[in-house]
Amino acid sequence: MNEPKSPLEQKPDYLVCICYGVMYSEIVQAIKGGAKDFDALQEELMVGTGCSSCIEEIHEILQEEG
Repeated sequence: MNEPKSPLEQKPDYLVCICYGVMYSEIVQAIKGGAKDFDALQEELMVGTGCSSCIEEIHEILQEEG
């Protein structure tokens, strides 16, 4: 079981998807809620469906949190 990270280990929240205003914390929450791949995140949060500039960042977050 994963223990909660110390606040010192957590990344500060930041805007990942500019087009849809999706924050890092929202992506992490969606992953923890069952969105385990990029397609699931696209469907749930619409990330990567606008200008596509966040796609690489989304994949990095999936690797870190998934």
